[in-house]
Amino acid sequence: MSKKEKCNKISIYLIKENIKYGDILKDYVYQCELITKEKSKTYYVPTKVKSPNWLFDYYKQEGNAEIVNSRAKVISLHKVWMDGIERVFAIPFGSGLYLLNNDVVEEQFGLKILLNSVDKTDFRKINISNYGTDHRTKNEQMPKKTDITEFGFDIYNDFLREATAKSEEEIFYKNVITGGNLFSVSVPINIDTVDEFLKKCYERYKKNSYKEQFSWLDNIKEVKEKSMKRDLNNELLNQINERNFDKVWLAVPEVIEWEKVSDFRYKKTVQGIDDIELVEFLKTISDQPIENIELLKRRKIYAMGNDSDDPIMEWSVYNCLIGEFELEGGVYCLNYGRWYKVNKNFVNDINDYYKNVSLCNYEFPHNHNENEDIYNEKLCASLIDAILFDKKTIRINGLGKSSIELCDVYTNNKELIHVKKNGGSSYLSHLFNQAAVSGEMLLDKEFREEANKKIGKKIFGTNFNPNDYKIILAIITKADETIPKIPFFSKVSIRYAIDGLKRKGYKVEIKNIFQE
Repeated sequence: MSKKEKCNKISIYLIKENIKYGDILKDYVYQCELITKEKSKTYYVPTKVKSPNWLFDYYKQEGNAEIVNSRAKVISLHKVWMDGIERVFAIPFGSGLYLLNNDVVEEQFGLKILLNSVDKTDFRKINISNYGTDHRTKNEQMPKKTDITEFGFDIYNDFLREATAKSEEEIFYKNVITGGNLFSVSVPINIDTVDEFLKKCYERYKKNSYKEQFSWLDNIKEVKEKSMKRDLNNELLNQINERNFDKVWLAVPEVIEWEKVSDFRYKKTVQGIDDIELVEFLKTISDQPIENIELLKRRKIYAMGNDSDDPIMEWSVYNCLIGEFELEGGVYCLNYGRWYKVNKNFVNDINDYYKNVSLCNYEFPHNHNENEDIYNEKLCASLIDAILFDKKTIRINGLGKSSIELCDVYTNNKELIHVKKNGGSSYLSHLFNQAAVSGEMLLDKEFREEANKKIGKKIFGTNFNPNDYKIILAIITKADETIPKIPFFSKVSIRYAIDGLKRKGYKVEIKNIFQE
C-alpha cells in the first residue's frame, strides 16, 4: 500500500439470506436515496443541526451558529453474487447503523472473519459477556498485542462478542481489524472499488480455519432471531403443559441470602413455600393449558422477608425458568430469560464429564427445609471432630476489604465441604467460585496462618500439600438422587472449577443433599 493511498475506515454487516430488500432498513429510509449504482444504493436521513441543550442549560447562552450538534445517518446496501446466490452487505457511516431494522444482520459475521485472519497471540481488545451467571458484559484492552488467553476470558462460561486484533493478511493491508456482528477495518477502498473487497470478506467469513485455534466459538450461541425464540417459547409451553419437569423447572435467578427469606409466593397475600417449584406455581392457575408465553412473563414470584410483609425481591416466572431440550435437531437451553443454542457434541462432552465426577460416599443428613446456616451446624455435628467454618471469613493483607470463606465445614480427614442450595446457575456459580478461591488462597502461607487464628487451632501446617486435601461440593436439591440435578450451565461452571482445583493437586468430589 502506497503511503499516498487514502484509507477509509469501513464497517461491514452481512444481511441474513431470508431478509427481503425492503425489510432491511426502516421504511422511511428508502425515501431518501443519495447515490444509485449498478450494484448498490446509498440512503440517508436528512441531518438535523441544532445548538446543543447544554449551551443554554449550563452556559445560559442562546443558539450559536458555530456551536452545533449534527448526526449524519448514511448507509449503503451492496448486492453481491456469492456461491450462486445474491447476498446483501450494509455499510453505514455516521449513525447509519440505526437505520437498520432489528434482527436483519448475520451474527458473528465479522468475528469469524477476524478469527480466520489472526493468530491467537495478536489480540488487542475483547468484549465478552457471561452466560452462566449474571450476563455481565465487559471490555478488556491490552497496551500491545497479546495472546487471547492472557485476557480474563473463560472459554467455558464467556461469550466472545467482539474482538480487535492485528492482522498480517494482505487483503486487510496488515492493519488492525475489529470483528463482532460487524467487520471493521481501514483500507484504501471507496464505493467504486468496495464490491471486490466484500467478496474477499465473505470468502474469509465462510472459512473454517478458525476452528484450529478457536474451536470453542461454536459451543454456545445466544438465540436472538425472533422467529426462533417464538418457536422455542412454544416448545417451552408444550413441555410445561405436559408436565415434563425433567425438561423444565424453576430456580431462583440470582444470588440471595436465603436466611433473610421467609417464603416464596406467587401471590403476595397467599402464604408461600420454602423454595420455588414449577408444580406449585401451576396450582395457582387454571387447569387449562398455558397458551401464551406472556402469562409467564407477566406473573411474578416474590421472595418475602423474615421481618416484613413486603417482598425483598421479585422476578417474573419466565426469568426463573430453566429449560433444556432438543428442537429440530438442535439442543437449546433457557437460562435467566435468554435462549441459547448449544453444540450437541459440547453438550455430550459436558454431560459425560459431569456423570463421571467423583462422588462423596459419606451419609449426609437430609435437609428438612433448614436454611444453610442451620443445616451446616447439623452437618458439622454429624461428622466426627468436624469444625464449623460457615461465616468465619478470613481477610489478609493485599486483598483490600475482600474476605474469603475457607469452607462451610472442615473434617478431621482434611476435607473442605462447601454447601449451597440449588438456586440456579448464578447461585451455584457462587459455590464453585468460593471453592476455587479458597483452594487458591490455601496455597498462601499467610492465609493459612489467619485460618488457624480464626478457628483457634492449628489445622494447617507450614508444609502444605494440596494432594493431601479433598474439596467436597455439596448441593441441596429436592431430588433424592446420587448426583445433584443442576442446570446445564452449572455443569459447565463446575467443570471449570473442578479442573482448576485438580490442577493445583486437590481431590474433588460432589455430593447431593436431599431436601425433604
